[in-house]
Amino acid sequence: MAYIGKNIIENLTTAMYENLRIVYREYIQNSADGIDKAVSAGILQPKDASIFITIEPQNRKIIIEDNGYGIPKANFKKIMESIADSQKSVDNNKGFRGIGRLGGISVCDELRFITSAKGENVESVCIWNAKLIKDILADNDNKIDASSLVDKSTSYKENPCEKEDHYFKVELIKVGRNAEDLLNVEAVRDYTSAIAPVPYSSSFCYKDPIRKYAANNGFNIDEYRVLINEEQIFKPYVTDLYRPVGTSGKKEKYDSIYGVKFEMFVDDNDKPIAWMWYGISNFEKKIPTINQMRGLRLRKGNIQIGDENTLTKQNFFKEERGNFYFVGEIFAVSPLLIPNARRDYFNVNDECRFFEGCLKKLTYDVFYSIYHKANDIKKELQRVQEYENAYREFNVNLAEGKFIDEASKNKAASELESKKEKATKAKDILQRQKEKCEGDDVFSRVYNELNKKYPSKGLKVAEEPSNNEFDGNESTAGESTSKAKKKTSYRTQGLTKYGKKEQKLVSRIYKTIQAVLPPDQATCLIDKIQEDLMK
Repeated sequence: MAYIGKNIIENLTTAMYENLRIVYREYIQNSADGIDKAVSAGILQPKDASIFITIEPQNRKIIIEDNGYGIPKANFKKIMESIADSQKSVDNNKGFRGIGRLGGISVCDELRFITSAKGENVESVCIWNAKLIKDILADNDNKIDASSLVDKSTSYKENPCEKEDHYFKVELIKVGRNAEDLLNVEAVRDYTSAIAPVPYSSSFCYKDPIRKYAANNGFNIDEYRVLINEEQIFKPYVTDLYRPVGTSGKKEKYDSIYGVKFEMFVDDNDKPIAWMWYGISNFEKKIPTINQMRGLRLRKGNIQIGDENTLTKQNFFKEERGNFYFVGEIFAVSPLLIPNARRDYFNVNDECRFFEGCLKKLTYDVFYSIYHKANDIKKELQRVQEYENAYREFNVNLAEGKFIDEASKNKAASELESKKEKATKAKDILQRQKEKCEGDDVFSRVYNELNKKYPSKGLKVAEEPSNNEFDGNESTAGESTSKAKKKTSYRTQGLTKYGKKEQKLVSRIYKTIQAVLPPDQATCLIDKIQEDLMK
């Protein structure tokens, strides 16, 4: 007879997961299966189904409860004592390995499973002495086998209950200091809202198009009512994207999702194996971490597989940053795309490899091209905008006599000419890009939205005057250099109560300020000195 050592229990509990919060996912997943079974049996209406999570930080206690099918008394002990022997189907259930329920052992002193099935007036209770298990696992001299360890650390009892009751409850008693995050209500809400099979946030305006696409193609997005300390949670997708401002925790909007695009992945027989949606934005930058749902995420049964870094870890993008230009979800629908035991990726089989090939065609080629093209277009639009702003600023400075002297005016004119050349090239590039993106519904939208964000003021770059033709008036910009010089006045000439020597000295001071300070600071200081000298 084979001997199975106690360490198998450690491998399935304390050593199983890197992130202890995963125990919430495991118990939510089991609750969802219980609810599905109750709905299928006709003892629960979908609108009445709920999963309740209660976190009591002061008591160091967690309760996860559902009003699903429950477990009949006759099957209870066998199911509780069976490890990795689930009767669930990989095709129809979210949890099917029979090991997820043990996850709580690693984070508490006592783990309780409490249940009742409809028609029975008995509540069945299984108590795992999690502290004892961990003590024995840590004792190298104790050579107890796995089965004996389970028998030694579990006990059972029964309580009376109402015949109409049906539920399953998990209680984690005396949560350990090693699992402090499990008692942080806000952190748990953030985590579970991202990974759990819950509805989209009402503020996400693309929730209905996503649901409609799924329904039209025969897919179901499983959604359950999950409450944490009586507050329902939702997938926190939003339409606007934000960037941090300073170090105070404030943020500001910098981009928006203004459309969604769908993709279908099919096998060689045109049978769907997965589908996805992703948001169309300006793709201007890698989305900052303050946007909780950034990145493309894998899901099976609407439960997240891995996290926002999973596609990066699996080398789906040419660049590590690539995934974080996007927001979206990839739903696996093939029964052969099976989440692995840690649920951080799929079991690697032929279907998984085929899926990877399909997805990489999109992420390596199309997505890589999208955000690089978007960045290129933004830069060219900014070059045009920079020239137009500089052109107007030059003419204002000329008209208002804000140049210090002829040399400073000629330097500004030379810099403007350089910006003009770059802007002319930029307009040519933009025209070519516009022609290329015709017929591409995603990139056409990106191009148009970027044009709205970085609008041109309408200057015809190729017709603008050259370096020595400025006279401070756009309508007469073609007049001669001599006439331009006659009309030009300089800043220190406004200091009429000072003589020419004093004006020249002030002019030298202004030039020194311009040489040593950044432009904005130099202008501000010179304006202040000029204002004081004119009093």
